[in-house]
Amino acid sequence: MVMRGGYWPEQPPVSSKISLPVPAFNFPDPGPSPQAGLPMVIYPTIQFYDGRMANHMWVQEIPDPMTQATWGGWLEIHPETAGKLGIKKADLLQVKTDYGTIRIPALPIYTVPEGVVAIPAGQGHSNFGRFANGLPGNPFELLAPDIDPVCGAILRQGLNPEIEKTGETFDIANTDGSFFQHGREMAVTISLEERNAMAASGQKPQIYYPLPDGYEKSKDFYPRQMYKEYRWTMVVDLDRCIGCGACVAGCYSENNVAVVKREQVLKGREMSWIRVQRYFDDDGKAAKWLVMLCQHCDNAPCEYVCPIFAPHHSQEGLNNQIYNRCFGTRFCSQNDPYKVRRFNWFTFTRPGSLKWQLNPDVTVRQKGVMEKCSFCVQRIIEAKLDAKVKGRERVRDGDFTTACAQTCPTGALIFGSLLDPDSRVSKLINDVRAYQVLAHLNTKPAVIYLKRVTQKITV
Repeated sequence: MVMRGGYWPEQPPVSSKISLPVPAFNFPDPGPSPQAGLPMVIYPTIQFYDGRMANHMWVQEIPDPMTQATWGGWLEIHPETAGKLGIKKADLLQVKTDYGTIRIPALPIYTVPEGVVAIPAGQGHSNFGRFANGLPGNPFELLAPDIDPVCGAILRQGLNPEIEKTGETFDIANTDGSFFQHGREMAVTISLEERNAMAASGQKPQIYYPLPDGYEKSKDFYPRQMYKEYRWTMVVDLDRCIGCGACVAGCYSENNVAVVKREQVLKGREMSWIRVQRYFDDDGKAAKWLVMLCQHCDNAPCEYVCPIFAPHHSQEGLNNQIYNRCFGTRFCSQNDPYKVRRFNWFTFTRPGSLKWQLNPDVTVRQKGVMEKCSFCVQRIIEAKLDAKVKGRERVRDGDFTTACAQTCPTGALIFGSLLDPDSRVSKLINDVRAYQVLAHLNTKPAVIYLKRVTQKITV
């Protein structure tokens, strides 16, 4: 009783209902004409909320889940509406209400309905910090000093601002190459009915296993890879992924990934080892996400083209990058179909006290060196040492995981060894939803995806 802190008799649980009024949000009706002003919505983002996180460099560098934009604000407008008004991407607009005026670049995108515009909150600071200051677009300057009677916050609805082109442009540092997949089936979905039918029939997914069993003499030019103790693999459940980018932040923290800022993002030089790609359906009405990182392929195209063998295939299936060998030919990046390798165009430094947050277990890369996801090899080594100290011969499934999997709030990333038949990854790769991105290239990737399940809901 002393250990429990007292005597606490068990009592039967009492069920109760909590009734809270949930106000319905009615989207603004499109204005009668462009001259009357388009209805505008100001919304909090998943990264900045109302702007309180704007002075964090990781949050600025991680792309917005829907727009894939970084380092600044933007005005979202449907492509059809933008076409009617003659507005193009990066056109600098003047947005004016009775209470203020801001200048913000336009981003035609399918995230808003036709005849409506939207601006994310959180940017446009002038005196908040070195990472937040000087970026365009503070929509709060457009608001009236009124309070929302429902929640008590600043009233953000009922705006019909005047929108004019200034004749100038301001480039948006977004990282997506396209809105669509162009038939390449990167982020794949499956209907609930089809999934259930496949499971009932016992149908197995077509997986090119990154194991000796996956070797086919008629297809494979190079000899099979042999593994003794581990074959590290990751399963990505797209049905759980919400595109938040928390995995990207976890990787930045764990692996000392450099923040390159807006100017370098505009040149396509971002350094993130893992990215969350957003794709719209062909009609632009729905979006899906794909978590993309180094696939640690059995037939890795990047390994064979390096003249000094900096990419190295380990005995546990890891596609390692040996920094001391690399002198920056970038042949590996050119031959990488997944485009997950990053080149250090500069020696990126951390300002001031931020150097103290670097992980001492991970090398800080220098100018001229290629880098990529390592499946958190430092954590693998630590788990092996821990198992040895505790008298175990092998690392058990679940003893550790990668930084991205640890950070994911929905458990969409699962890490383990395929040589352990009882591991979660060994069981999940037999799911009928399992597939590999660009499997037809025969790279035998060790990142296995589970298709997102869709179902029609009749209202």
